[in-house]
Amino acid sequence: MAESQERVLITGAGGVIGHALKQELADSGYSNVVAITSSDVDLRDQNATEVMFNELRPTIVFHMAARVYGIMGNMSNRGIAYLDNVRINTNVVEAARQTGCKKFVAMGSTAIYSDQVRLPMSEEEIWVGAPHHSEAPYAHSKRGMLAQLEAYKDQYGMDYAFCVSTNLFGPHDKFDEKFGHVVPSLISKFYRASVLGQPISVWGSGKAERDFLFSGDAAYALRLIAENHTGAINLATGQSYTIRHTVDTLCQISGFSGNVEWDATKPDGQKLRAYDISRLTALGFKPRFSFDEALAITYDWYCKNVEIARK
Repeated sequence: MAESQERVLITGAGGVIGHALKQELADSGYSNVVAITSSDVDLRDQNATEVMFNELRPTIVFHMAARVYGIMGNMSNRGIAYLDNVRINTNVVEAARQTGCKKFVAMGSTAIYSDQVRLPMSEEEIWVGAPHHSEAPYAHSKRGMLAQLEAYKDQYGMDYAFCVSTNLFGPHDKFDEKFGHVVPSLISKFYRASVLGQPISVWGSGKAERDFLFSGDAAYALRLIAENHTGAINLATGQSYTIRHTVDTLCQISGFSGNVEWDATKPDGQKLRAYDISRLTALGFKPRFSFDEALAITYDWYCKNVEIARK
């Protein structure tokens, strides 16, 4: 069980969830938190990772760092997505073990689920079938980290939680229109179209459904998980929205009244992702923001920070 006075390390602190987690822990009384980004240490480098862990010796680790792409990015960078993430995860888990970590909270991805599993997807079916081809290398790197954590708990007794995270979004996201995740990619497109008066092109048919989780709510859930849970756990809201609903909502938020063009030559990915979140709700989790509220907060943040936002 995580306690607020312990030394906490957050990897990937420059990302969307890292920023939110720093704020959540500070608001909850965690006063001994070290947050690192890729500019502080290259976690792909085993020696550099071990040096950093030996200096900090954290007892609680929130491992949020990853080489992350959206659907098109994963398809275009299959080898890099696999190799970099395997290196990062293996190095961080082993360095944490060597330096006495008591609780390791890992950020996984719902990409690890096969599209052949029953819906809603439950943690018992993580190892059933192969991940969807579009995200398989990234997904296998996350499955490998879970296998490592299970083995380390068996052999060394290192407690862990593996969060099977749905699509996250929020302030400080990476708003990459070509290779990014769907919500930040759309937000960037809507902002640019609103400024330039151009039509918007959206990948796929719009029929795919996703469970989107706001970064502030995800950070709240991660704290509850660190304090109260061991093992794999789905990190989601339990409610799915179509990409078309997301686009329609952004039209309202941004005031965009131009044409939206659906590019059917681009993939939808899995048609539906729905999750069993009974383990998460048993911890007392309930989202603090509705999807539409969180979308408006994120769009507003991007408009105010467009010059410095990651792209």
